[in-house]
Amino acid sequence: MHINNVSQKTSLSMSITFGIFSIIYTVALLSAYFMSITGTVSIKSFCNWLKEAFNYILSSTPDGSWMAWVLFVIIPAIVYLGFISAVILRQKAIKEFNSKLNLKSIDFLQGRINFNFNRPQYNFVCGYEDINALEMTIVTDLMRTKYGYTTVLKEIVLNFTVLNNKTFSLSNTSSFLMRTIYKIIDYTRGVKNFTYNFSGPGNTNDINEKIDNYLNKGFKQILSNQGEINFKYLSIILFITGIIALYTAKDLIESAYKDNLFIVCLLFFVLIITSFIIDIWLIADKLRERKYRGY
Repeated sequence: MHINNVSQKTSLSMSITFGIFSIIYTVALLSAYFMSITGTVSIKSFCNWLKEAFNYILSSTPDGSWMAWVLFVIIPAIVYLGFISAVILRQKAIKEFNSKLNLKSIDFLQGRINFNFNRPQYNFVCGYEDINALEMTIVTDLMRTKYGYTTVLKEIVLNFTVLNNKTFSLSNTSSFLMRTIYKIIDYTRGVKNFTYNFSGPGNTNDINEKIDNYLNKGFKQILSNQGEINFKYLSIILFITGIIALYTAKDLIESAYKDNLFIVCLLFFVLIITSFIIDIWLIADKLRERKYRGY
């Protein structure tokens, strides 16, 4: 498994995000231009179209001025300048990273691990038993949703202590961080002293439980114990609500069935069907857990 040393500053995530928004906004502008064009297609005519559109919004309604500023000044400034600044800041961070002796990447292989530096002459290989200590720090953050705040995995930091007590650090912002954590545990079971901790806000009990289960049992847990309890209650609520809905709307269901409106009948069974799907998922997770219980 290959892991690059990618920090928040050297990550492509911000550049890609602003790049996508830039493409979307550019396509929207060009689409509006080609839908309204009556003359020749050129850069000059496109600029004239922008000017005419801006003036039209300014003069059309009392509130048109803020619409013009948002559409043709504020949004382009955020999108295009954001993309340019993200690229420039990333290039500066990469230049600063390459100016020092930093760990560029690591390769977890069977029986050994490769340490790759930004200066190849310092690369070296060692066995897992030759690593004195490995500390994995899992960085978390809080993400706001319509239901409140939830804990998300943001980054992992690996701190290696190898022969002669030399220390190296590597950070990674993988899109599938939990899968990366499981793979790291797989490869580093031969390390003498492996520890992990958390950094950042949020409740990490679920993540901690999953890691402990995999370390001690080799079991990749889908739901934590608290998650199972929450889904059990959800299944019960959906089932009871579905039964009550079927009972109170039985006349409507009979009428819909006679009129061959099967889709209306199906809507009343969705809650009960969803309840059974959750139950099957919970049973499957328990069976998998029982399989690894003796490890």
